[in-house]
Amino acid sequence: MKDLKGVKAKLRELLGGEVILNTDEYTIYEGISEKIEGIKEHRVVNHSRGEWSRGEAHVNGCENRNGFLRTYLRKHRGVSKEYLQGYLDFLSLLLNERGRWFALLISDHLKA
Repeated sequence: MKDLKGVKAKLRELLGGEVILNTDEYTIYEGISEKIEGIKEHRVVNHSRGEWSRGEAHVNGCENRNGFLRTYLRKHRGVSKEYLQGYLDFLSLLLNERGRWFALLISDHLKA
C-alpha cells in the first residue's frame, strides 16, 4: 500500500472478529471505530501529555518494532521505495522464522 487511502479496506480484510484497537493520538485514527466494522473499542494513549499507557492500552509493541525496523534498515543505507517491500518481507521472515529462515529460503529456491 503506497498511501493510506486503502487502509480501511486492508483493515477489514485483516480483522477476524472483534478487536480492541490501541493507538496514539495521531489524528488519522479519529472516528476509526465507527468507520471500520469489527473494532469493538478504540483506546487512545496521548503521548503529547506524557501518557505512555492507560490500563491495558499501550502502543509499546508497535513502537518497539518501529525502532527495530529503523535499526535494521539503517544498515542498508538508502533503501529505494521500489525495493522497500522486499526488505520488509525479509525482515518479517527473519522475525517469524527464527533459526529456520535460511532452510526455508533454500528449500523454496530448490523447488523453483
